[in-house]
Amino acid sequence: MKPIRTVQVPCPQCEATESRPLWSGREHEYENTTDESFDFVRCRDCGLVRLDPRPEVSELSRIYPPNYYAYNLHADDKRPSLTDRMKIRLYQRRIENLVGRLGTSGKVRVLDVGCADGRLLDWYRESPVGDRLETHGIEMDAHAAQVARRRGHRVVTGRFEIDKELEAESFDLILAAHVIEHVDAPTTFARRAAELLAPGGLFVVATPNWDSVDARCLRGNWGGNHFPRHWTLYDERTMRDLAGRIGLEVSRLEYQPNPIFWVWSCHSWLRDHLPEASWPESVFPPVGIFRSSTQSFILLTAFTVLDSLLRRLTGRTASMAVELRRPRSAQERPTPGDRRRAVEGRAPGDPLQRGTWSTRGTEH
Repeated sequence: MKPIRTVQVPCPQCEATESRPLWSGREHEYENTTDESFDFVRCRDCGLVRLDPRPEVSELSRIYPPNYYAYNLHADDKRPSLTDRMKIRLYQRRIENLVGRLGTSGKVRVLDVGCADGRLLDWYRESPVGDRLETHGIEMDAHAAQVARRRGHRVVTGRFEIDKELEAESFDLILAAHVIEHVDAPTTFARRAAELLAPGGLFVVATPNWDSVDARCLRGNWGGNHFPRHWTLYDERTMRDLAGRIGLEVSRLEYQPNPIFWVWSCHSWLRDHLPEASWPESVFPPVGIFRSSTQSFILLTAFTVLDSLLRRLTGRTASMAVELRRPRSAQERPTPGDRRRAVEGRAPGDPLQRGTWSTRGTEH
């Protein structure tokens, strides 16, 4: 297989170049991308974890092949399975809670970043608060974006961090479900979200948490690595640091079950330790897990229970959702001192809440 073009990069958060190795691993989900090894390193200054070297942006079409799972989620006119119905209810409950926490009345403009084929936007629109929602999306894959537009959503095609089409201060909710870890300039990505938020609006970031028991134990086989598509990994500390750098406030953080990561972890570990075996592909299908089946239901349920137990025992899981709020006025914006205290630990009077939105795993 032709070598993939890579680039060495400084820390995308503080721009430092000094780092220490964390762990290494390989692609194991798709056979048509690359078979090379990649390294995660941790910044010695701010602690952010990054893939270094990482693929060049010019290689995006290769590492996200046409059969990439997120581009093929829609099941047009098919009756939802039990697994799908549970996911739908989970996401609809989340959007209800988010709209409630906005504390506003009237229409809510929602932007889904990396909306793929619009499936989540469909679920939001069909929720009990759907009549209040104006659904927007941005997606870099042209075909997936076109599918979302056919579903009735207003979708821009392109990369969010360099977008110039979307209007500043125009969105009440910006949702980035497992997207920020994929982009080459995550701080620019987050700053763009801050620019697009209306005063008092929420930027909701769901992303892997590398500071978890399973990540630290499984290391290069951890499903949250998603080699070579995840380029930046956060923990709570570095996510709070990011919020301060872009002028937003962390108002809520939740560690969520993510059974998909466990399926990918098992598949990766077995591929490494039993390279000649073919059965791991059928027992822990890395792409097939997104198809509705009895097997998917059993795996997702079992690993959701496991993650829920880990959260109870350790206080965290390998996936977190963070709500970042834009202050309603300039006087409310965090000062440098507030940002320093936020990184070191919760400042006195900080309204950070920890919730338990999910009883099922997240969509990766």
